[in-house]
Amino acid sequence: MLAPASVSDYRELARRRLPQLMFDYVDGGSFDEATLLANRADLQKIPLKQKVLRDVSALDTSVSLFGQKLSLPIVLAPVGFAGMMARRAEVQAAKAAEKAGIPFTLSTVGICPIEEVRRATSQPFWFQLYMMRDRGVVKEIISRAAAANCGALVFTVDLPVLGTRYRDIRNGMGVQ
Repeated sequence: MLAPASVSDYRELARRRLPQLMFDYVDGGSFDEATLLANRADLQKIPLKQKVLRDVSALDTSVSLFGQKLSLPIVLAPVGFAGMMARRAEVQAAKAAEKAGIPFTLSTVGICPIEEVRRATSQPFWFQLYMMRDRGVVKEIISRAAAANCGALVFTVDLPVLGTRYRDIRNGMGVQ
């Protein structure tokens, strides 16, 4: 492949380059991945309509979200262990999001610490927090996010009961 031209091309490049454990983590879903497949199928049903001979000289794709102006209606979602996929991936993603004028969301289980992402950026980023039983740990993480001037706290509540990831069991990463 000379150059990737589509999302599926990038997926194939990732499959070739990443160790199977890492590719399966990023590409997979829980159980037999029925929800993942249904989500992909639903996205395929959204038609993109080409419009030609239109004046796009004053095109504005910006939106306001939680009082913050975004250049696009997009937020980079948290990806746990992203730093395993590329060197300092969370920092790279935060910088790219800042340059694009969209929010980056750092995962609780990111490889790069909150403070490193803060030092690498000039705009507030978002922080995704897993709710854990140990409220002392949660308070400490929230304090660090506040000190880093995170612009939003995104709660994730699926940590207490994780979905079984069949791919992870098959490749040896998951526990049966």
